[in-house]
Amino acid sequence: MKGSKQLWRWSLFCGVFVLVALAWLAVASAREARIVYVFSENCGYCTTFTPTFEQVTKDYPQHLVERLDIHNEQELNEAIRLGAQATPTVFIVEGGRVKDKLEGAVPEELLQSFLQRNLTQPLSKNG
Repeated sequence: MKGSKQLWRWSLFCGVFVLVALAWLAVASAREARIVYVFSENCGYCTTFTPTFEQVTKDYPQHLVERLDIHNEQELNEAIRLGAQATPTVFIVEGGRVKDKLEGAVPEELLQSFLQRNLTQPLSKNG
């Protein structure tokens, strides 16, 4: 009986520890800056700009790079919530809020400087 009570306490402690760790990770990742790319496969500017976006962000941790296709209703709603008015648009979102945005099919150098200027710490090997 005493052994099962200790096992129960140990299991409860481990469960609480795991839940606290998961909650901490969720809060930490919500505060971390993310790159959000709003695009449309039917947009000529997006077709031109997407390879540039992919090239510039390829060395960034992919969990920090989000792509929103406006032809998906849920992704469109998120893009509208962020304030997208055109495609392509690149947002820097930190703590759930838009820190800055870059609209249009811009040259690679402009995208790189936009990301480096807005991210608190360089995320890529290029930064």
